[in-house]
Amino acid sequence: MTVFGRADSSDPSARQNQPRRSEAVSIGDMDTGSASWRAVSSLSDVSSHTLSLGPVPGAAYSDSAVSDRSEPSPPKDPGDGIALPQKILFPSEKICLKWQQTHGVGAGLQNLGNTCFANAALQCLTYTAPLANYMLSHEHSETCHAEGFCMMCIMQDHITQALNNPGDVIKPMFVINEMQRIASHFQIGEQEDAHEFLQHTVDAMQEACLSGSNE
Repeated sequence: MTVFGRADSSDPSARQNQPRRSEAVSIGDMDTGSASWRAVSSLSDVSSHTLSLGPVPGAAYSDSAVSDRSEPSPPKDPGDGIALPQKILFPSEKICLKWQQTHGVGAGLQNLGNTCFANAALQCLTYTAPLANYMLSHEHSETCHAEGFCMMCIMQDHITQALNNPGDVIKPMFVINEMQRIASHFQIGEQEDAHEFLQHTVDAMQEACLSGSNE
């Protein structure tokens, strides 16, 4: 912004103190601590008097004179800070989200006395295609070294029986007989929570896989 001086013809002294029309005053030359401004000799000198505002936060500069003082960010951890597994139990490329075999509606599950909570969870697991594909391949039982209780073997037997008997009603005895091992606080004949049973079942399956990988 350039301010051109305009002299008051009625005051001779003012005309002497005011810059002529051919002179300009640059904002960059304004002194906030003084009432007087220094006149620039000509308009061509205005470009040499600039007001430096400094770097503006968030602004992008193409001038190399503006130095980037921010330190470079460290490279990201490939594992996002999570330790890589010591052993992969099941490669992700082998997981098939679709059914590998065509199956009809499997068997229904008989209520053996307040076991509907277990039946609901078992049906959800039975019709989870990636899990069913793996169980029907019997790959686990061929490599299992567990002695005694193994939740993976139990689920393999149950899913195989359920899907191989479409239209029938079966008793999920493979699971009910091991209820105390799946969740020690569950009582046969008592009403329990289906979601809680599902959590304990999945935890027992994972524990079976981890314990089997150590041998």
